Amino acid sequence: MVRLRRSYGAGPVHLAVTVLSLAVVAYSLYRVFGELSDPLRFLIWFGGAIVAHDLLLVPLYAVLGALVVRVTRSADPSNRMRVAALNHVRVPLFLSGLSLLVWLPLVLGKGERSYMSASGLSNDVYFERWLVLSAALFLGSALLFALRLRRLRTMPPA
Repeated sequence: MVRLRRSYGAGPVHLAVTVLSLAVVAYSLYRVFGELSDPLRFLIWFGGAIVAHDLLLVPLYAVLGALVVRVTRSADPSNRMRVAALNHVRVPLFLSGLSLLVWLPLVLGKGERSYMSASGLSNDVYFERWLVLSAALFLGSALLFALRLRRLRTMPPA
């Protein structure tokens, strides 16, 4: 086990979870490519999603993270509150951005004819639903942070 940890850099559980994750991804891609009539469109969309994430969302995460650190710097000399505040902004932002990325054409109201012909429904509700989802994520995170902040203030400093 020591030899594995030295050569691999982590324990056997980490290796097993990594291999299992790669197997799930391989199976998912196998299923996706088996169902699609034009797999190239999926690859283009997936590549575009990666580029959009790296060019748009990562800088947004960094800017918001820097703002939260700046706002919370004077409030608590220890890092506990700063890290908690940063994570309570990052998680809902990530989930909101991910949902926007996945449903961007529907949120923007594009492709109404093809969506209507495929589902029989209108796509005019996606923008409002995305806004409600994002608001709920941030509100839930703010409530959890308030509870966590109360608990952090009662704990002795580490």
